[in-house]
Amino acid sequence: PSPSPVTAPGPSIAVAPMEGSALKTRAPEVSSQGRPPRMPKKAIAAIECASLSLVAALAAGCPGAQIRPESFTCPDGATEAMEKQLHWAWNGTFLLQLDDRQNRYTNVWFTAGSEVVGVIPEGWNDPEQDAVAPPGTRFYGKAYYLSDKMGRADGPALVVRYDRVRLPGQADYPICFVVEGAVAEFKDGKVKAPNRGVGHVVHRWP
Repeated sequence: PSPSPVTAPGPSIAVAPMEGSALKTRAPEVSSQGRPPRMPKKAIAAIECASLSLVAALAAGCPGAQIRPESFTCPDGATEAMEKQLHWAWNGTFLLQLDDRQNRYTNVWFTAGSEVVGVIPEGWNDPEQDAVAPPGTRFYGKAYYLSDKMGRADGPALVVRYDRVRLPGQADYPICFVVEGAVAEFKDGKVKAPNRGVGHVVHRWP
């Protein structure tokens, strides 16, 4: 085989642009690593709301700062459960301890918008109530605050809306059961009120 030709090294030739020709220059790239990422407005609002007290959050209209109960119509499933499984009469009343974690005989503090578990304690002898909601029956719901500025005509009230119940040894049932009680004090999103009261079976509220 014939040897491959060897190219002799020569001077490198730089091609100069012709006079008057337009040069396209690439804009220098700007690194985005040093620039802090832009946060969405919703995330900024959530951080700002989290830093506020409950009273300030309410004034600012922050989500999740609800202390007033919404009006509602009882769902069909809860109405059927109360009538057919629990045998509760419409507008029937039960006396219960509103929050099982606190003393039942004194005024206690409820955090508006927080979950509570009510209970019918032993020793409250009421044969009619015991037949359909015996001692040990637990009510699950949330506590709220309602004042005259929110449209209540009878003065400030603690409102507890229970939407689930569990009788001893039975499964959970959906319910619509509301307790309204007098308020001793309201301060920084907390309501001071008696820890026992009479509630009503409702089809709608208010």
